[in-house]
Amino acid sequence: MAQAPGIWTEKYDVNVYDADINGRLKITSLCNYLQNTAWRHYSEIEKAKGAMLQSGHIWAMMRLEAEIYKTAAWENKLTVETWSKGIGKVSAFRDYNVTDENGACIAAATTTWVVIDPVTKKIQPLKSVAEKWPEQKDKSAIGREAGKAEAVLNPSVSSEFKVKFSEFDVNRHVNNVSYIDWMNETFTKEYLETHEIKTILINFMEEAEYGGTISAVMEQKAENTFACAVIKKESGKEAARGRFTFK
Repeated sequence: MAQAPGIWTEKYDVNVYDADINGRLKITSLCNYLQNTAWRHYSEIEKAKGAMLQSGHIWAMMRLEAEIYKTAAWENKLTVETWSKGIGKVSAFRDYNVTDENGACIAAATTTWVVIDPVTKKIQPLKSVAEKWPEQKDKSAIGREAGKAEAVLNPSVSSEFKVKFSEFDVNRHVNNVSYIDWMNETFTKEYLETHEIKTILINFMEEAEYGGTISAVMEQKAENTFACAVIKKESGKEAARGRFTFK
């Protein structure tokens, strides 16, 4: 089915491996749907208009902010709609709406992306993308750009993980969903069983390396509101920050 060039949709079945112990859609599965839909959209635009990036350069997500209005469940059928909200000199902004089989919006998100040279690690200008990319500047999923996450100052929980081969994606770096998964593991089983995520805000700051050790830490800031961080143990640098709110 033909789609408008500036807006792209993908349909997803919530499969058994996408659901948690209560049969609810995992936050990591939702984020996988978002990034897969973004990739499909970008791929289709490149097919129509030609390559936009210099060979070897890659897209990297810098910020993600999502609002979950209703938690989807196993066997639900979802539609993810995505579009470019605008492209600046070095940052691109992409939004998403997620609807259920009845057309009700169950989640919305906004993301900020940059293009990186993986050899030099330098952020690249987006002029070549802006010249070809169809924008929807008047269409906004949550009414703002993704914000800045608060630092963890006094962590009450810390968990350590080894960065595994399975956490790398086709761009040969740790996929952004892995950082969300590590943060999510700072919460107890009992808390996650009895609460649902209401909002998440993630800032991606520095790449984790294969074989390295990372610490995921968490600090409660208010009732059902938590700051999280992923810290590279070898250097002490933050790889990512997050804010989770629950209901």
